[in-house]
Amino acid sequence: MRVRRVIFVAIKSCFLLTLCAGVRKRMAILAACICILFISPMMCVNGAEDMDVTELESYILKLVDTGKYEDAGRLYERIAIHHRNKSEWGRASEYHLLAAGNFVKAERHEPAGASCINAGDCFYEMRDCDNASKYYLLGAENYKKSDSGYDDSWIEGKVKKCTEKSVISSLAVIGILFGMIKFAGKAALGLGFAAVGKKGILMIAGIYFLIPLLMSVAIGAVRETLYEFINRLFDFGIAFGAFQLIMAVLLLTLGLYTIRKWKDKNDISKKTFLLMVVPCPVSLVTMFMTCAFFIINGIDAFKVGLLVGGVFSLSILGIMFTIQRLKLKKSPANLGTTMIFFGMLYLLSIVFIPAYLPLYDTAITIEGISSKDMISGSIFAVFMIFIGFLVERIKNVKNKEMTIKGA
Repeated sequence: MRVRRVIFVAIKSCFLLTLCAGVRKRMAILAACICILFISPMMCVNGAEDMDVTELESYILKLVDTGKYEDAGRLYERIAIHHRNKSEWGRASEYHLLAAGNFVKAERHEPAGASCINAGDCFYEMRDCDNASKYYLLGAENYKKSDSGYDDSWIEGKVKKCTEKSVISSLAVIGILFGMIKFAGKAALGLGFAAVGKKGILMIAGIYFLIPLLMSVAIGAVRETLYEFINRLFDFGIAFGAFQLIMAVLLLTLGLYTIRKWKDKNDISKKTFLLMVVPCPVSLVTMFMTCAFFIINGIDAFKVGLLVGGVFSLSILGIMFTIQRLKLKKSPANLGTTMIFFGMLYLLSIVFIPAYLPLYDTAITIEGISSKDMISGSIFAVFMIFIGFLVERIKNVKNKEMTIKGA
């Protein structure tokens, strides 16, 4: 009933605002209303769940007051499992430790050990290896109080694996940030060299902020089916590779076309720049996977949306500010060159990402040369050719501008 009331009030408010507003403001109000209608029911559901947990906690405190520590520990474990199912590892670890404390008071060492190990697993998922090791050892200590022959040799291997995953996660985060900055840079450079006004820049930055935010909220709502959806998404790896190849070809073609038209005194940059700023399927997948990665690692969905959207929008604004500070000339020639650069970058990324085109899995040999050596050499050759092309293009543009000024 509460959810229905919120939705009804939101719809009514949006309708009245739309009627009262002018024509120019209606689109903005409708967009805001969509966000409200999308987010408000989920906030109500989360609020109801928090209320249930609060009621259960108050009941647990009554059990503790009456000395029923074992029952209190079991209920704390129940709350912890609830948070674990939502990948809220920090809160889950707190309740596991509360459960362990109550089991210790009840002198139930075996469930106390299990709760400590469960807390260690939560820290393991958060890649907090020190705390994971601490509570694994504490859990083993409790187990040994009820079973002196308990084997705790698994802890060393588990902690070592945690350390390895921590390093991998750090590298993954760095890679994700670079990917986000790459797509943000594409949009920012497209805006910068196309001489778009401040309103247009803020609108594009707002779009790149809003999309990850909505994605994160949606992921948080369907967290239980997230892994299944990601697995299905990976099945379309070749399709995403094809999209990226199409984008690369379009960027190269339209980049060259923009430069050629500019030589004929025809400025088409106000049309071709859209290919740089509009989110492509690959960038949307990058946003989705970034949000999913952070949510799986236990960060709140709404915070993830703010983080990812903030990185995208602030990167766009930051790069735009840098372009203005460096006083780079806003010309179709520079836009075309930038489009060519990103087109080549997209082509190279297809080779570097085996999920799209698994070339490294093919056993190709030509006169004793392996496929890996062929690919590495080809990449280097293409890169050097592109650098030479870019330098020559910049020289030609500068010479042409000097000729025009001299005339």
